[in-house]
Amino acid sequence: MSWEKQKEQIEIEKPKTKVVFKTLAESKKDRGIKILSYGNFSTGKTHFALSSERPVYIIDTENGASPLADKFPDAQILNICNIDKDDINEKDEVTNFESFQDTIDYLVKLPDKEVGTIIIDSISDIWDWAQAYAKIKVFKIPVEQRLAQQWDWGVINKLYLKQILKLINKNCNVILCARAGEEYAGAGQPTGKYKAQCQKKTLYWVDIVLFHEIKFINKQIQFQAKIEKCRYNGNVIGKVIQDINLEKIKEIIK
Repeated sequence: MSWEKQKEQIEIEKPKTKVVFKTLAESKKDRGIKILSYGNFSTGKTHFALSSERPVYIIDTENGASPLADKFPDAQILNICNIDKDDINEKDEVTNFESFQDTIDYLVKLPDKEVGTIIIDSISDIWDWAQAYAKIKVFKIPVEQRLAQQWDWGVINKLYLKQILKLINKNCNVILCARAGEEYAGAGQPTGKYKAQCQKKTLYWVDIVLFHEIKFINKQIQFQAKIEKCRYNGNVIGKVIQDINLEKIKEIIK
């Protein structure tokens, strides 16, 4: 068969790939806002997240959303917090991470019009569970051999980030709540600064990073959050917002 005939045959058999571009304005409109919200306990992270656009779905790993049921009765919640402190084999963590994977697959398949906001509270637990899952299910390292072996952190990172990227690509708001951990300059040398306890690339994938804290002003408790990252408007970085909610963020980043 001549080369011309072979080329013709290949072109006939080769499936046509449809490529569709859209404008950045359309992409922004559909995408929603992706936020990492971190801070110490009881600084208002969960309240802020639940006050976002409805319908709201929250994956709760700390069983911390239930006390807010009277304020947000319509929020859809799934508790994944089965942890046995005596389970050194981390079986509960593995089961929890598998449940998390299944839940993400379910949520990303929902029609966009049925999802306003997806919340993970907290992403700190998900990162811990991803590590346990990889050690047991991927590397199959017995607990007693952990100190004697090294494992591929790239594999663990991919396990975690794969689920996060599914949410990032979903056309809805996504709020990842994380605990805060104090940074140290060295052993026993706290800096007084805090960082989010999660996989470090998480901060790269989100649009906005918020640090939540409580202040006492005129003997009154004030919940506030500082914008540490903003892709929409760099001029608002460092701005502190009192009693923060998603509508206030949208107004500020216009």
